[in-house]
Amino acid sequence: MPPLRPIDLKSQPAPYQVRYKVIQKIHAVLKKSSASRLSNCDRKAVELEGEVAKKSSSGQSYRFNASVLLRDLSRPNGRSTKANGKINEASGTLLKTQVLEKLTAVLLPVEKLLENGYFLTTTLEVDSDDDAKGGVHKVCIRCNTKFRKDQIMKPTTCRYHIQKRRYNRNTKVAEYPCCGETTSSSSLLGLGCKTMSHHVFRPETFQEMSQISRFMTTDLIEGESNVLALDCEMAFTSMGYELIRLTIVDFFTSKVLFDEIVQPFGEIVDLNTEFSGVHLIEKNKSLSFEETMTRVLSKNLINRNSILIGHGMENDLNVLRIVHRRIIDTAVLYPHGKFKSSLKNLAFETISRRIQSGEHDSSEDAIATMDVLKFKLGIPINQKTWN
Repeated sequence: MPPLRPIDLKSQPAPYQVRYKVIQKIHAVLKKSSASRLSNCDRKAVELEGEVAKKSSSGQSYRFNASVLLRDLSRPNGRSTKANGKINEASGTLLKTQVLEKLTAVLLPVEKLLENGYFLTTTLEVDSDDDAKGGVHKVCIRCNTKFRKDQIMKPTTCRYHIQKRRYNRNTKVAEYPCCGETTSSSSLLGLGCKTMSHHVFRPETFQEMSQISRFMTTDLIEGESNVLALDCEMAFTSMGYELIRLTIVDFFTSKVLFDEIVQPFGEIVDLNTEFSGVHLIEKNKSLSFEETMTRVLSKNLINRNSILIGHGMENDLNVLRIVHRRIIDTAVLYPHGKFKSSLKNLAFETISRRIQSGEHDSSEDAIATMDVLKFKLGIPINQKTWN
């Protein structure tokens, strides 16, 4: 008879005692519902818990996957789903109510939202002190040069590396992947492989962001429940870091419901094209920020009952100035060790999809985020009709 304890894994998604208790619960359910011999129940309990542990990247996802497994094992005669809770045995699909249960279970709690930079109020006290509003001076987020914010449109030299440095264990020197230069380089390239004519900054506080446009809550927007994946593209302007494209995708049909170029409030400094994918903003062909919000904050799109899905979505909601609580953030749910994983790596590791190989595309990113979540929760990616 195999020992009734967790199998050893290189990466443990949960403490030993937590995993041990889950095995005991699985064993109890199997013993109660199965006509198999006790030894079979022992082996099956260890195997099922092992499968849950292997596909879970964090304690939160482990607890969720374990709860789904226990729920499905407890179903009468096991008719509804497979033991891993993935697919309806009869039809190879899931019911919409089953999917909503799975999604609701991974909504981020308030403490997690606050911990990850989401604002949950529109009435934070705004300090009149200039430093609280961002100050007269800013530090360029590209080259680390201090400059006067009111002179941001004045041409200067901003030299920087496009990619962050990485430590090379073999050479024991930090290198910049974008050009191969090292931090010990004495050449001109060592200062940066790209040169721009303006410094840039990014508002970080509620007060700074509120100076550009006020935050709006979805609490008062009535509408039917829906599940939406969204992604924004941003550019640097004379007022900081602003929205220039917004894409919203329906979770159940994968249809793009909204995809528009948006005019920023400030004068454009850098469209950030290599990352945003936006080359030009024409005023007569793009929406203003106010027009965008009027269309997006509505009963048919984002309302108080919406579940919003994104990757590092605090950045998107903050640039949209939207306060919302029903959030699923794949960067928080599926981190890379102690750090947040990039969407590019997460998409490749989970669904073998290559994204962001060139300029970013907000529709591609929104769909990839949605599909990563579907895969992680055992929801068929290609299912488009729901009962």
